Amino acid sequence: MRPYSSFNRGHHYILTVIDALSKYAWAIPLKSKEARRLTKIIQESERCPRNLQTDMGKEFYNADVQKLLKKHNVNHYSTVIKIAGPAKFKVGDSIRVSKYKTVFEKGCASNWTTKIFKIVKVQHINLVTYVLEDYRGKVIAFYDHELHRATHPDVYLVEKILRRKGDEVYVKWLEFDGSHNSWIKAV
Repeated sequence: MRPYSSFNRGHHYILTVIDALSKYAWAIPLKSKEARRLTKIIQESERCPRNLQTDMGKEFYNADVQKLLKKHNVNHYSTVIKIAGPAKFKVGDSIRVSKYKTVFEKGCASNWTTKIFKIVKVQHINLVTYVLEDYRGKVIAFYDHELHRATHPDVYLVEKILRRKGDEVYVKWLEFDGSHNSWIKAV
């Protein structure tokens, strides 16, 4: 809200309140997070909760608000945000994605795709997620346990040879559709 305060009559914050029991929710615009303003909002509120869950913000942990909550026998507690660990991969890395096998499927084939993806964005949320882009620019997202660093990102596997012509062969690439078939030098 802070960047838009000039459009919102100087309001920098929104206090969002949700009653989990009745599913009643309301929002109050705030110009500042002062203790006086918060205690006034709590006093004017028509609802008096038994439990109040907030973030670790100092606006809820000042003497005025705590005194008011204690006066009304409100159990106040906070959530603890677990910061995601360091990212395993970085933007620009070449990655392979895991293939999911069914419950009774077995075999010695690789559990990773042969297609190579590039990491375009790393999102530090609860679990680190990676936004990937394929060779056509299609964007998808995966968790780090679903990814594997490609050791040879420029090597592709031939599924079958379709035609021969002199010292060249027309091949179909593994896990690619027919639009990627191409002529290469025979080895």
